[in-house]
Amino acid sequence: MSGRARPPQCDHWRVAIWEVVQGFGALAGIAALGVQGVSGVRRRRAPRDIDSTRQLIDACYDALLPVASRPSGTPSLDMVGDEGEWRTPVYAPSFSNRIRDKQLREAIREAGLQFHLAFALGTNLNGPIAERDPELVQQQLEAAKRGLAAIRTAQQRLDDIERRL
Repeated sequence: MSGRARPPQCDHWRVAIWEVVQGFGALAGIAALGVQGVSGVRRRRAPRDIDSTRQLIDACYDALLPVASRPSGTPSLDMVGDEGEWRTPVYAPSFSNRIRDKQLREAIREAGLQFHLAFALGTNLNGPIAERDPELVQQQLEAAKRGLAAIRTAQQRLDDIERRL
């Protein structure tokens, strides 16, 4: 006999079972990658930071609600006041460009633009109530109402996105 050792005998049924187990493992890995890919596509449509987007929507709402609730008009000096909260709605159109979801982006942009319009109309209302042009007051109220409607649309869209995630 030569000095070589004989290879151990393998049970063919153990090898077959091992190949089946490896096959199931490979299929499970492929399925997991597929699920990650699908959820990644869904997440790509969602804003990166949902809480910040919600704060932006809330800031726009807080800025437009007092304007929509004053039947005598809101002067622009009252809209800005002493606090810096008015800056968020002013920059809402540029912030909206960072959002991938088209419907949410357009709703936030519209809310910001309507705040701009209400503010611009309010510059002509800086004065006594008796001297305010009723047509400008009406236009300002309509702009605020359109802005609030856009905010409702943005809130609903953001809720839909959160439910999908």
